[in-house]
Amino acid sequence: MTESPEDRTAKWLVGDRLSCVLHLGDGSLAYRLVEQGHEVVVAGDDVVASRHPDIQYVRSAGERLPFVSDAFDAVVVPELREAPTALAEYARVLRPDGLLSTISRQHDDSIPWMRKLREITGARDSAPPLADTFSASGLFHDPEVQEVGSWEKLDLPGLMRFAEATKHPSVGESALAQVRELFLSYGGQTGFLRLRHETTCVRARVDKSAMPQEAAPPDTMLLDFR
Repeated sequence: MTESPEDRTAKWLVGDRLSCVLHLGDGSLAYRLVEQGHEVVVAGDDVVASRHPDIQYVRSAGERLPFVSDAFDAVVVPELREAPTALAEYARVLRPDGLLSTISRQHDDSIPWMRKLREITGARDSAPPLADTFSASGLFHDPEVQEVGSWEKLDLPGLMRFAEATKHPSVGESALAQVRELFLSYGGQTGFLRLRHETTCVRARVDKSAMPQEAAPPDTMLLDFR
C-alpha cells in the first residue's frame, strides 16, 4: 500500500526509528504518529479531554515544560516559538541527538472554490518556519528542510472541519452556514472538493553540549478523563 504524503511527512519529522514523541498542542499529527507506532505525549494549554486511548495528555501553560530532562526522542512543535526560553526548554527535554521539528502548510488560493472560501472565512495559514531560528539559538545543529506538495479530497464534513480550523479568529460561527452552500455549488455533483497544499517541514538535532545549567522543571499535571 502506497504511503500518503501525510504519513511520509510524519515519519520525516521524527526520524526513521520508533520514538518517544512530545507533541505540543492537541492536533491531528499526534494521532498519525500514534498510528505509526510511536509513543506520544500531547501537552499544551488546549488539552481539555482525552481523545485517544494510546496518548498521554498533559495540561501545561507557559514556556516551561513540566518534564524531566532527556525525556523525549523528538519534540514536534506545529507552530515554532522563537522565544529563547521556549527553545531552551525544547532542547532540555530532548535526549542527546534528539530532533526538534516544526511544520507549516500553505493552501493554494488560486483554486476558484478556495478563493470563495477565503472570502467567507478569511485566512489563517501559518507562515513558513524559519530554518535560521534553530541555528540562532545555538542549541541545535544545522537544520534540514523538506517541502511536500499534495492534493487532498474533502467531502462536506471534511470541508467543514477545514473551514473551522483555518478561519480567521474574527470570523464567527455563523459563516460556516455559507460554507455548506459553497460545497453544494462546487462539489455537489462529485461529492467532494480537491484541495492543494504545500507543506514545509524543518527539523534539527539538539546540541546538548551547548545546554546551560538547568533548574528543576515545574510540577507535571497528568490528565485522566476516565
